[in-house]
Amino acid sequence: MPSDLPVSSVVAHLAAALLVGALIGAQREAARSERPGLRDFLLIALGGGVCGILENPYLSAAGLASTAALLAVYHYEEREKRAGITTEFAGVATFVLALLAASAQIRSGEPIALGTAILIAVFLEAKQRLQHLLRETITEPEFNATLAFVTVVLVIYPLLPEGTYGPYSFFSPRQVWMFVILISSISYVGYFLEKFLGEERGLVYTSILGGLASTTAVTLHLGRLSKERPEGLLGLMRGFLIANSVQFPRAFLLIVVVNPDLAVACAWPLGFMLIAAILMAYAAGWMAKRATHPPAAPARVEHENPFQIRPALQFGALFTLIVFLTKAAAARAGTQAFIGTSLLGGLVDVATVIAPASDLVQAQTLSIRAAELAILLALASNAALKLVLAAISGTRAFTLRLFGAFLLWAAVGGAAYVFTR
Repeated sequence: MPSDLPVSSVVAHLAAALLVGALIGAQREAARSERPGLRDFLLIALGGGVCGILENPYLSAAGLASTAALLAVYHYEEREKRAGITTEFAGVATFVLALLAASAQIRSGEPIALGTAILIAVFLEAKQRLQHLLRETITEPEFNATLAFVTVVLVIYPLLPEGTYGPYSFFSPRQVWMFVILISSISYVGYFLEKFLGEERGLVYTSILGGLASTTAVTLHLGRLSKERPEGLLGLMRGFLIANSVQFPRAFLLIVVVNPDLAVACAWPLGFMLIAAILMAYAAGWMAKRATHPPAAPARVEHENPFQIRPALQFGALFTLIVFLTKAAAARAGTQAFIGTSLLGGLVDVATVIAPASDLVQAQTLSIRAAELAILLALASNAALKLVLAAISGTRAFTLRLFGAFLLWAAVGGAAYVFTR
């Protein structure tokens, strides 16, 4: 033990180590009347704590090996009565975490060890629920889809190169793949929301969350569902309206951040379009309930694949093409044609127009009125892209209803722009 370590610090380290043993041991004691139990885990933690305080690597290795050997012997003697080795693994983890909590050489060792011990106790306690989830609730296709989704998000994305490439620096592999992740995430999360919450509630939550991320992605997802569930067209339309109603306050908040004066000018058209979207969503929900009276049985979605990579890749390719056209037009036309290029920028995202519009207003090369018009035109071009995606991925009836909704939004926003000078 280091000679300069005060007694109070030794006591604190040992207390943290014993708390690790108490957290895991109490759960094992309560799980079933078997050994090792609470007292055994406290002794294991005490051994790890002493090794951590003494800071002798050879003693720590010997203590860990001895603990693992004793647990292995116990398991061998009781093998006919036991089905797994979870408790033995928990004992080894207790020694290691107690060693971490008592070590003075590792910064933040105590909170890391205690937090990990809490997580272990939570997972051990959730055994029954996890078994029910994995064995009875999650199907094999859903599990395989989850593995594919994790691969797309956590494996492929970090391997992609950073930076931009090509003419006008239009191609950013990570940016394109982020849209692929976004599209597939909405499909994946929406699938399980509908599975666990029911079709109606799940679709509402999917629309809200997706609307915060990308209304274009939601449109693509709902268009695909319109082919799979033509009888639920009104419900899908309601989801589309909910998602797009989120778009207007989201755009307004972005404008507030970059330019408060421009936000004041845009408040009226965006506010009226938000009100129109909410009213249409309410009307669609009301008609959907009347059309399914008496209530239809909850739709089952087990037959669907929760991970849809093909629509995501198609949208990624389209996104890349749009970015190229937008940057090429902006480079050739310059700021004088900003209102025209905002139509192309809106195809990517309205946010791509808000920031440069604010910069031009601050540089006094563009009036607030013109910047407001550019943002509204970006919303219009974004709506046109959604109509194209709906026509490609969805049914004709779904596309026609989207067209009607966009016409109403355009009329409301245009009237607010003209009459609120």
